[in-house]
Amino acid sequence: MSKKIEIELRILLKNRKAIEKTVIQKGAVLIKHLKVKDFWYCSKNVHTYRKASIDRSGFALRLRIEKDLSLKKTKSSIECKTLQSGKNHAECNEYELPVEDLFQARKLLESINFKEFLVIEKERKVYKYQKFSLFFDKIEGVGHGLEIEIMSTKGTEKVRYNQLLNLAIELGISQSEILKKSLTYIAMQKLANF
Repeated sequence: MSKKIEIELRILLKNRKAIEKTVIQKGAVLIKHLKVKDFWYCSKNVHTYRKASIDRSGFALRLRIEKDLSLKKTKSSIECKTLQSGKNHAECNEYELPVEDLFQARKLLESINFKEFLVIEKERKVYKYQKFSLFFDKIEGVGHGLEIEIMSTKGTEKVRYNQLLNLAIELGISQSEILKKSLTYIAMQKLANF
């Protein structure tokens, strides 16, 4: 069985309302409306956002609390991300597990030499459109963003990435809004606390 690779296009939106309206007009379906709080971790020996970045550390580690505003349900998880190929932030491997006790998970990470260096709070709307997942985020201290995702297998990454770019163009997103790295990286630069 081929390993699935998540391909992402990350966008810092200039006009979220217009883009979200276009997505809805194209027939996208709202799947979830969430409040999300992410707690990002790095080695206790790290003292700058650059060294905490996935580029340097080789991974990104986070705990998440996610509240579904429609269903009134809350869940927590731990996730580790690694880059699929070199320093290309568009291609990620993601490993996620549910967490029943967030307090204990935090204590566990601290006990193995990790520290929390960044907390990100966001409101998120998740849409499904054809084979794409679209995540509209309002991130405190950063602004409005959009992640467009599609799953790929080894050898089809470029084709899938081009599909993401084509959808972005269809939605009216300019090249200047497309990020090389994530919205989380922007948040790291602005909000990290070492």
